[in-house]
Amino acid sequence: MTEVDLQRLKEKLLRQRQEIFTSLRDLEAEWEVLGERDIEPEDAAQKAALTSLFDQMDTREKDRIEEIDLALTKMESASYGTCEECHKPISLQRLESLPATRFCIKCAGKQEEIH
Repeated sequence: MTEVDLQRLKEKLLRQRQEIFTSLRDLEAEWEVLGERDIEPEDAAQKAALTSLFDQMDTREKDRIEEIDLALTKMESASYGTCEECHKPISLQRLESLPATRFCIKCAGKQEEIH
């Protein structure tokens, strides 16, 4: 992987990270609006469902930020792009598609089988 490739991937990760923060900020604003509304009894179930959805989205987005931060840390330590399982290089094509990935395509398939 060239320095140009690495820089392009870093910029992509930073953009994704910013988009997630924006999404979380918007989600929090929506949650505040929902919390301020007077809820009718028939809306209570809908509010409970939305609360669950917001919690799931919040957790998923925070997990994505952690994955991105790990990838950025690996870039700084020159270990970015190496599969955590087999320790072989992850293809540039895969990194272009999933810049925060920790596994090559083969090992990612094994991970999915396990989970």
